[in-house]
Amino acid sequence: MANTQLESGSNETGIRTLRDDHRKILALFQLYLAISQDSRRATVDQILELLEEHFRKEETLLTTRVPPHADRKHELVAHVLREHDEVRAMMEELRGSETDDDQALDEFFEDMMQTVHVHFLTEERDLFPHLQPPPG
Repeated sequence: MANTQLESGSNETGIRTLRDDHRKILALFQLYLAISQDSRRATVDQILELLEEHFRKEETLLTTRVPPHADRKHELVAHVLREHDEVRAMMEELRGSETDDDQALDEFFEDMMQTVHVHFLTEERDLFPHLQPPPG
């Protein structure tokens, strides 16, 4: 349903939805950092699910709203999609990890959090302004 809304709604609505996702995920990152290690797995699973859903929504918006001949936009979209692949690889590694080394998992997850945070900043600073209609 979310993808259908993004496909049929305006770019502004789609971007607002994606920004809201960013805020939710970043808030969960803060929660993850604030809770004890033995309580973190459920929060990690929730973050991974939200990230996957967010990427699907974003990819729907980008593939339905950015014409391939729009050079700068297309370049930015390609960059964002490569970052999605990078984060998805990290997510798969987290899902597949069955180690008892909580510290190693925390360090890896915190690396992924940093990667996602930079990715969100890049989208909001560089990509989203190109997707919004000019003012006026």
